[in-house]
Amino acid sequence: MPDSPHFSRVCGGTEPSRLDVLFVHGLTGDPVSTWTSEPTQEYWPTWLCESLKGISIYALGYPASIFGKWAKKEMTLHERAVNMLEYLAADGIGSNPIALVCHSLGGILAKEMLRTSNECKDEGWKAISTQTRLAVFMATPHKGASLASVVKFMIPRLASTHLDILTNDSGYLTNLNQSYRELATASDIATVSYYEKYKIKGASIIVHEDSADPGVGTLRPVAVDADHISICKPASRTDIIYVSLCRHLRSVLKKCPVLSEEVPLNSFSAEDYTTSSESDRRDLLQKLIDAGREHEYQKINALQNRFAQRYYRLGLHTEAKSQSDAVLSAVEQRFITHVYGNKICKGATDDEIASALQTHVIDPLCSGKGNEYLSPTAVLQALYFLTEQCHVQWDAP
Repeated sequence: MPDSPHFSRVCGGTEPSRLDVLFVHGLTGDPVSTWTSEPTQEYWPTWLCESLKGISIYALGYPASIFGKWAKKEMTLHERAVNMLEYLAADGIGSNPIALVCHSLGGILAKEMLRTSNECKDEGWKAISTQTRLAVFMATPHKGASLASVVKFMIPRLASTHLDILTNDSGYLTNLNQSYRELATASDIATVSYYEKYKIKGASIIVHEDSADPGVGTLRPVAVDADHISICKPASRTDIIYVSLCRHLRSVLKKCPVLSEEVPLNSFSAEDYTTSSESDRRDLLQKLIDAGREHEYQKINALQNRFAQRYYRLGLHTEAKSQSDAVLSAVEQRFITHVYGNKICKGATDDEIASALQTHVIDPLCSGKGNEYLSPTAVLQALYFLTEQCHVQWDAP
């Protein structure tokens, strides 16, 4: 079990991601052992990258002892939700649709994260709830009695007086689940839940069907031939947990837009960039001065000059020039949409602008199908050539 927050990419990235799948472990679990198949010791989330195209898999980890503190009314669950939201936002999660896969009390943390995200004004945090398309709960106790049973089984030393908060269905837990139901209905978040059918050693069934049901959506909770611990550890790719998860992820993928990263650059209809735009007649140096970036002029001018020299040598009617025009058109469209409109015009910091440039312009244009010839430097050369030619600017109007 990690002593500090953990967030890592597990697999994906061979092609542009259309759906980010986040795995959230439960009490006394961790981001590795929770999702390790018991018979084969394989880390089964990696199977998804082999079975489904267009997804990326991530694992979240946190000190699971927060649930013990929560049961003692220290109420650190909200603080951990805030902490994890900042981790996700800092890593760019929220730019793609999201699926959450949760085990046990990891589902409670996920619901608190969604509620906090939905109620906040921070753009990065807000994206987590607005982009969530699927929530999968494996033996998550949505009601108080079962929740107390989980904590009592996992942390037997916890005094019974500290479990009162967990058995109060008219309090926090009920309010949290109501918040999730309202959000899932309003945002069309598909919800899937599973519950165990086997007793765990030395105890009864921990999460029964009634408690495993969050009460939202059209799907009934699905029974699984497993106990509370093994329910998240499918033995093979034919187990119900795995095949069912694949089915629901495929359903979400069908609704995820095909990203423009997957469109070859030669499909863009580009204008003639050999002439400067009339919209902004400032020279390159003045644009950078107005944007507070004059100290970068020498480097930026060298980059745009290298692109310009190559570009003008291509002539007016060659296939190579058409390809360069397509690059310029793609860079211009992405920069204006994701960087200029969403960041520069809204007063974002230099670090936020640089991050958006990397995430929404450089990375996708260098990894899209048919764009293998592009490098990050080539994208920057094209961008600064567009700046020189007055097609883009770096300061707000």
